[in-house]
Amino acid sequence: MTPRLFSILRRKSSLLDFNIYPRPLSEEVVGYRMKTDTDPGGAFATTVFTSSINGFVDAAVAGPQNVIQPGNGIRVIIDPSGNGISDDYAFWLKLVFVNGAGAEMTNPAPGAATLILPTFVGNEQSGFTGTAPSGTTLADSLRIDLPRAMESFRIRNLESAREMMVSFQEGGPEIAIPAGVESSEFYGLVSSFWVRGVSGTARFTAQFVYASPR
Repeated sequence: MTPRLFSILRRKSSLLDFNIYPRPLSEEVVGYRMKTDTDPGGAFATTVFTSSINGFVDAAVAGPQNVIQPGNGIRVIIDPSGNGISDDYAFWLKLVFVNGAGAEMTNPAPGAATLILPTFVGNEQSGFTGTAPSGTTLADSLRIDLPRAMESFRIRNLESAREMMVSFQEGGPEIAIPAGVESSEFYGLVSSFWVRGVSGTARFTAQFVYASPR
């Protein structure tokens, strides 16, 4: 599977700690920008923060426990509530690369919409509502990344007259979910999946349970 562009190292109250995987120097990336939206299929027009290639620590959380140390990634540590996003509810982030002119790049392409969940205790159920783009093949699907492996995964197609397709593997196979129907529970672990509407966009809900350590 195509690797993720960043991972979440810590998620606590008033703290979000990222590790962004650096790009080759030949790509001339000089910054990393996180953008947010209320829908994984949205435009992601709102910027949360922009970091240099050296990383970023929010002044609100700076301290001996929150410092940038040498390693294999770009550390970014922020207080979500101080950057225009909720610390109490789930939200979506997308990583976009920035060039020397400060412009957002299309090559390398932005990352997938990634769900960031609030802090939790124990084995809890969660979910979200989103919009699948219209597409005729799997290549048109929207990739959605979850913050970690989830289980007992279900999707309900909220459309009244439009089928949608979902895949739990990059490259397929796809599963058809008829209009108004909830999929059978997917018993494997899910950390990323791909969705598209047939002959139009498709609203859907997804529900899942935090996977217990194996």
